[in-house]
Amino acid sequence: GLYAADRLIARAPACARVDVMEAMPAPFGLVRYGVAPDHQDTKNVQNRFNAVLGHERVRLLGNVALGADVSLEELQERYDAVVVATGTPNARALGVPGEHL
Repeated sequence: GLYAADRLIARAPACARVDVMEAMPAPFGLVRYGVAPDHQDTKNVQNRFNAVLGHERVRLLGNVALGADVSLEELQERYDAVVVATGTPNARALGVPGEHL
């Protein structure tokens, strides 16, 4: 979602605003909750995401779950465009030896 917000702000007219709805209380999904936080690439991504969220035309709405708190139909009625970027809440098993080590 934040990658999409970044691109939209960069390419949309100056009057466009972007609302980012996040199901978790804090943004960044797996960058925050699933990747080693001391990894340099992770820090770079977090810095970029912070810059996106700090943009005057971007607003973060946390604790908003699609399908529970708001429906896709409601979003389509209220916004000119909707991007659904849900990520994944769970790890995916690869089925390889040693994956549970």
